[in-house]
Amino acid sequence: MKSIATLIKLQKSRVDEQRQILAEQQSILDRIEQEVVQLATQQAIEQEAVRAAPETSSTYGAFVKWATERARQLEVARFAAVAAVEQAREVLAELFEEQKRYEIVAANRAAEEEKEKLKQEQGELDETAVMNYERKQREGK
Repeated sequence: MKSIATLIKLQKSRVDEQRQILAEQQSILDRIEQEVVQLATQQAIEQEAVRAAPETSSTYGAFVKWATERARQLEVARFAAVAAVEQAREVLAELFEEQKRYEIVAANRAAEEEKEKLKQEQGELDETAVMNYERKQREGK
């Protein structure tokens, strides 16, 4: 029983480590998505600035070029981050499933040990009862 308890502890630590990895990957994805929103906001601000002051349009072309390239980079990074999050979730699910299997085995072993203990106690009680019965039979004759 001690070895299964050790396995459960080890597996719980693996699950915890994987949860941290998942949280880190999710944080990366969240930052990328936040940057996408910020870029869209920045683009809207620049467009409004050009509409308000057409004389600033000379630098708008360079900004559009930069913003388009940045949007492409963010999309590539977002795609990779989504894949990393999904991979981390899959690994976490597998580790958690394995932990549950160990816990079920431990529970089954504990139940079996308890059943065996109760059976042994009942046997001892039966033996005591038989001995008492035989003693009373001898004393009564």
